Amino acid sequence: MKKFLFVFVLIIVSNISFSQSSNATLDVIGWNLEFFGAPYASGPTDKDLQEANAKKLMRYFDADIYGLVEIVDTVHLRKLRDSLGSNFEYIIAPYSTSGPIGTNGWRQDQKLAFMYKKDIFSNITTRGMMLTSATAVSNWANGRVPFLMRADVTINGITKTINFIVVHGKSGNTQTDYNRRLAGAQELKDTLDAQFSSATVLIIGDYNDALHTSIYTGASVSSYTPIITDSTDADHYKSVTLPLGAAGQTSMINFPNVIDNHVISNEAEAYYVLNSAQVRTDVTTQVPDYITAHNTSDHYPVFSKYSLAGIITSVPNVTANELGIKVSPNPFIQNLNLTATKTLINVQLRLVNMQGQVLNTQSYGMINANSIVQPSFPSVTRGVYFLQVETKQYKTVIKLVRL
Repeated sequence: MKKFLFVFVLIIVSNISFSQSSNATLDVIGWNLEFFGAPYASGPTDKDLQEANAKKLMRYFDADIYGLVEIVDTVHLRKLRDSLGSNFEYIIAPYSTSGPIGTNGWRQDQKLAFMYKKDIFSNITTRGMMLTSATAVSNWANGRVPFLMRADVTINGITKTINFIVVHGKSGNTQTDYNRRLAGAQELKDTLDAQFSSATVLIIGDYNDALHTSIYTGASVSSYTPIITDSTDADHYKSVTLPLGAAGQTSMINFPNVIDNHVISNEAEAYYVLNSAQVRTDVTTQVPDYITAHNTSDHYPVFSKYSLAGIITSVPNVTANELGIKVSPNPFIQNLNLTATKTLINVQLRLVNMQGQVLNTQSYGMINANSIVQPSFPSVTRGVYFLQVETKQYKTVIKLVRL
């Protein structure tokens, strides 16, 4: 079975181009480090090797923030931070299923944590969510409630306040497990609507369920349906990793589903770099026996990136047709035509590359219906780009290919 899994992952790696971190974007990873540093026989056997491999991979990814799951030993976590350099810091949740900070249960149990770059994050506050709710505590694995980190994030001189939430859902594939996850997700959504209705929120971590379906065979939809399908109100959320599971990918080395996910609020959608969400199976380029030796984790890191220079407004996202714009030719060589199918007011254009960098901005006070404009994008080389188009009422993103 291990041989089969190894071949399967090699096929994935050979056909996927993995996004790398960039100084121009906020690069986010959620990672279950499987009983990290646990002083007992769970997870990888060699805890020092697990720590060394985590360090090697974190240096390779160079993400700005990591939402970490299943952190057990705080000494190993501190050593990991120290090995990454003076710019890294961590915050660990002061609670666990087995008790609060300072107790032996807390020291021995799995905990949630964030590892982040100090030069990017400031004005940080953290807290456990729904800790005073007996039902939430029960549904989130008897005390493993989501851990919130609120911070000002500064990239290339642009600062935005972002709420990061790392989760570790109730495990198991029985109906009882499903029902507890479902109730926990509903209470989390209610809490988000009440306390974060206009906030930028990223929810990352180990959901312990797929989002396009469920690991419980008695259900046809995910136990996180209250969050990911509630898209009709002003507080809707979207999973940027759901398409990965629907495409047949897996976020574990021994389990056939993407259960480690990234979900973002509608306020964060304009920041998200399209198609950047990935399961980082390229861990084997740095730790070749990550899968076969099971020496780091049974989960892959899951990655997504965000451009704070994106179109950050409250106007709704629509399709290009709904907005009233057509682009041709696409792919293009030099000239690009934008045809308005309706009169557009206060049009803002931004050309963004795959790294999330804004290469060019242009503005038009009005584009009359059935008229054509030709935006100038000098020095654009061959590759894939995204054209962000915003009007007074709507915004859309169009994928462009420069030949």
